Amino acid sequence: MKTIIALFLLISGILFSQNQRFTYEYSFKLDSLNKENVDKEIMNLDITKDGSYFYSALLITRDSLFKAEVEKGKISNSISIDFRKIKHPKANFRVSKTYPSLETVYHTSLNASNVAVKELKKMNWTILQDTKIIEGFKAQKATTQFGGRNWIAWFTNDIQIQDGPYKFCGLPGLILNIEDEGKAHIFNLVGSQKLDHTPSLIDSKTKEIFITKEKFNQLWNEYIKDPAKNIKLMHSSSEMSETILFNSNTGSPMTKQELIRNKENAAKIFLEKFNNFIEKDLYK
Repeated sequence: MKTIIALFLLISGILFSQNQRFTYEYSFKLDSLNKENVDKEIMNLDITKDGSYFYSALLITRDSLFKAEVEKGKISNSISIDFRKIKHPKANFRVSKTYPSLETVYHTSLNASNVAVKELKKMNWTILQDTKIIEGFKAQKATTQFGGRNWIAWFTNDIQIQDGPYKFCGLPGLILNIEDEGKAHIFNLVGSQKLDHTPSLIDSKTKEIFITKEKFNQLWNEYIKDPAKNIKLMHSSSEMSETILFNSNTGSPMTKQELIRNKENAAKIFLEKFNNFIEKDLYK
């Protein structure tokens, strides 16, 4: 299987005028107190002549299921989607890059809002003489400091794309593998394919708020202090004062206090288990 992937990539190396999808396995340890627990997720790096888009492959599955349910609902005039049956990505972020400037934008959700953060600093790489073979390619070693971590990357000149997983880019070839020194976050190329369509880098219908890194960090800390703030504000408005919400598990109506308590408990559990983000200085 590895040989097939390598041969396919070698052949596709001269076809970069076409749209490409490079697939990475992302291994990560999100719980800093339980480093034996390793999660894995398949991520796509879709590349077009205008830029790239890095995201969890589960987003494609989720969107397909959602669209299928909506189409069925149009026929029966009743749309009912049980989101418990849909597997959601743990890598709850997307990264877009614009060519040729390699301007990078981090897209995620924060306290019920879609936010986008531009990366203003270019990565400073140190290219070393070390080489090794990865999936049939001669790969060269490079290092950088980013997000409060030291990173080790292996890139190949055989694929002339100055891109890679997440925000990593700017080397003279595609990044095949990159990991931080503590091996908490590892991206490893596992496959590639040509696309017969031009993937949409970002859904034009998605409303996002562009903010600075400093503003993101401020909002993150506000969320940690009061994760139910939005719910409190929502229920204080006249439009929502009479709204009845239901527990998705029991179907029973929920009081405002129950809703707030559930949100706070869920946030507490999340923050206890997910506290080892890629960019430590973004989520500090």
